[in-house]
Amino acid sequence: MSVETQRESLLNAPALLFMSAVVLITFWVLFPRQPAFRDPANLSAKDALSVAYLRVLVQSDPRNAPLRLSFVQVLTEAGMTDEAILAMEPLQNAPESGLTYEIRLAELKLALQQLYRHPPREVEASLRRRIGDLVPSLLRLAENDKESNQVVLLAEQFGEPSVIAETFEQLVGMQNETRQTKSRWLAFAARQRLAAAQPKVAARNFCQAFAFERVARKKTELAKACLGAYLQAGVDREALKAAIKILSAYSRPADVAGPGNSSLVPPSSADAQLLMLAADVAQPMGDRDHALIWLEQASVQIPGDQKLAERIVRLQVSMGLLGEGLARAVVLRASLIPGSERHRLLAHLYDWNGQPDEALALWLSFARHKADEEAETRTFALAQAKPDNEAIVQLLEAVMSRRKLTATEAEAYVKAGLAVAQPSRVEKQLRRQAERFDNPPPILKALAEVLVLQGKPDAALTLYEDMPEIQDRRQRLALARLYEEAGNTQKGFQLLLRDIDSPDPASAEEYWLLLAKVSTQLGQDAYASKAYEKALVLRPDDVEILENLQRLALRHHDDKKSERLARYGWERLKRIEDLQRLMRFSWKRGNWDELDHWLKVAEKLPSAVQAPDYWYFQAMRKMAQGKQSAARDALHEILRLQAADPEVTEAMIWLLLSYEKIDHALLESVVAPYRAQSANQSTVNPALAEALAAAEQGLGRPVQAAVWFLRSLSTRPADFLWILALADNMEWAGCPAHANYTRLQALEIFASKQNSQIEVKYPPRLAEYFFGSKYFPAKRDDTDDAEKQEELQSIRNQWGFGGKLDNADYFALRREMERLELSQWKAFAKAVRNRNEHEVARQLTLISDHLKRQPAAASHADMLPLSIDDVDRANRWLAGEPKPNPSDLATELDICRETLTKIREFPANSEPAKR
Repeated sequence: MSVETQRESLLNAPALLFMSAVVLITFWVLFPRQPAFRDPANLSAKDALSVAYLRVLVQSDPRNAPLRLSFVQVLTEAGMTDEAILAMEPLQNAPESGLTYEIRLAELKLALQQLYRHPPREVEASLRRRIGDLVPSLLRLAENDKESNQVVLLAEQFGEPSVIAETFEQLVGMQNETRQTKSRWLAFAARQRLAAAQPKVAARNFCQAFAFERVARKKTELAKACLGAYLQAGVDREALKAAIKILSAYSRPADVAGPGNSSLVPPSSADAQLLMLAADVAQPMGDRDHALIWLEQASVQIPGDQKLAERIVRLQVSMGLLGEGLARAVVLRASLIPGSERHRLLAHLYDWNGQPDEALALWLSFARHKADEEAETRTFALAQAKPDNEAIVQLLEAVMSRRKLTATEAEAYVKAGLAVAQPSRVEKQLRRQAERFDNPPPILKALAEVLVLQGKPDAALTLYEDMPEIQDRRQRLALARLYEEAGNTQKGFQLLLRDIDSPDPASAEEYWLLLAKVSTQLGQDAYASKAYEKALVLRPDDVEILENLQRLALRHHDDKKSERLARYGWERLKRIEDLQRLMRFSWKRGNWDELDHWLKVAEKLPSAVQAPDYWYFQAMRKMAQGKQSAARDALHEILRLQAADPEVTEAMIWLLLSYEKIDHALLESVVAPYRAQSANQSTVNPALAEALAAAEQGLGRPVQAAVWFLRSLSTRPADFLWILALADNMEWAGCPAHANYTRLQALEIFASKQNSQIEVKYPPRLAEYFFGSKYFPAKRDDTDDAEKQEELQSIRNQWGFGGKLDNADYFALRREMERLELSQWKAFAKAVRNRNEHEVARQLTLISDHLKRQPAAASHADMLPLSIDDVDRANRWLAGEPKPNPSDLATELDICRETLTKIREFPANSEPAKR
């Protein structure tokens, strides 16, 4: 074949295509990084050929912005800063376009690259100003989080976090951007604040970002970040308000859970972590209601979280919602670690909810697993209250290995152990306890008891008597103490008496105190008194010794010795208790000047404010001096210290009722504690019952007063003035017929007694000094008061009340003044006084006949005005016709019927007695 033929065969079309493919593949393999075969945007700064290639391309097309931008990016990455600056200059003046963000970003990177080279100060300041302008511009141009994050990362490389944060915060206020953009900027600012250790400012930024954000997932992240920042800063009111505001965006406002609200908490769309963060904020601020709601909402989402369930239970317990906590107790018990704080919580929960069986089981397992005083105490108390002997034995046998049993525990162990186990087992355990803790007396005593029950009296005696011979006084004292602790007080007393004339000087104080204690237990008061006096010499400031001596003097009614001890205690120890005793002795002697002296001394003592006897005598003396307001204040202080004291309550009632304008609020507070005791004869004495009757009447509660009036008749059944006051109360209670019959009884009593006063005998009490039999008011210059006293004295003279009035009669006299001053009633009193039996009988017959016809009707003109309305109309001109009153005995209250019956049943009030 010729050469031309061969050339033509090689240059045919198929051959040329094959050769071209081979050449292309060869170039691709040999020059894989040749720029001509790649996109300029993907060029690498590590490739010198890429830089050279782009340089040629830019020179050939200098107006190509994308190409120049790629060139600047590659130069900057390669560290060729100077050339990059020159290449960047045309881009800085380029018009706004889709490449503006990339151009500004490249310029920012280039400026940062220049800063890294540590240029002169002037250049550095210029670069920083330019960077400060570029960052806000780039943030405005950023279209998503990725681009914004890229700007932030670059910005963080040249500035302080707080400065960067301020930039982002200013952008939010200055730029008219979308809510989404503002949310991103605020989040960036918040993170910079955290980096600058400004968590509270960061929290505020996160909360603002939360308000702007619309994407649910990002909104939740911002909410968590906000609350987390507040927790880092330290929670306050601002943090709590933020938590409430954030959580309100996830659910409608829920009813706050509380002791009176057990309704289900509405569900929330917030996730569990956010809800628990909100609870972390609310709890330290004391907003336990919101914290509980949020934790319960979180538990709905993670029902198996044991820590969350425990936290909810603890919060419910702290809020007093004990019953609600039981629902989760079952879940917590499933994975309980014995001896843990969760174990203690559950034991408390069942205990406080009044479930002793569950509480006992939990406390017992706790006490057996771990030495704990509270667990041991509660287990012991619950087991004894049940009683559960098995539990007592298990508890105390566990305790025996850790500490000595107390006397009470040892006694309980013996009792329970003998009930559920063999005596030999109990003996064995007690012997181990005695050996381990060096024979403590309570254990020896318990062991002796077990030995006796087993029929081993000799072994029991050995515990106390098989000891070396006691030779010296110190040994005898130690043995006597052992006998006393073991319960053999008599033998200890006999040992101590051997050394009463010459106790060991080194242990004299211990000796006398032990002798005093043993003597007191045995009732040997003479020895006890001598021993305590000897001990007081050695311990002159011992208050307990002084009090024991006072108790002994009181037991033997030795006032002289008691006063001597009180003076010693006051002069040496300045105790208010001893000063109060001195006051009482002065009062008993009737030495008012001395009592006033002690009161003045006590006024200077801060402790006197808490001393009841000080206020007691202060009230007494202030009343005698005519200072009723000061006396009332003193009584009020006693009631503050001693609550509802009957004696003080009675005095306070009579004092309050003596005022023209009664303090109803104070009187109500004094009477209220006794309202439920009207049927209890033991707690309310007759004198107090009279005062309560008057108080309830003064408060406008006649029905309640009627109960106390009925009680008062046991000691005051024939008291003319008191029965008149009782009758008025009946009328106010709605019993006008009974009231009129009661007034008739009062008139018959007055007539039959021939105006003689019957003194009611009560024990000495404070009320006697408050308008009572020992009330001697000081003379006052008050004209109105003097006129009232003269008016009262005139009535008393006319009616023959010449003796000393007690509290009840004084009250009744003041209440009945208007009635007793009526001319008809005065005429009746005069007839009785003059023994005009005909006139008295005539008037009583008129009243009796009238009551038989119309018991509640108005009185006739020729008879005494009976009802309150009759008295009122008798004191008025042109009073008019009375209103008819059809009431009768059958239709009125039972309490009125009982009262009238009791008045009639009194022997002196019966018909034969009247005749």
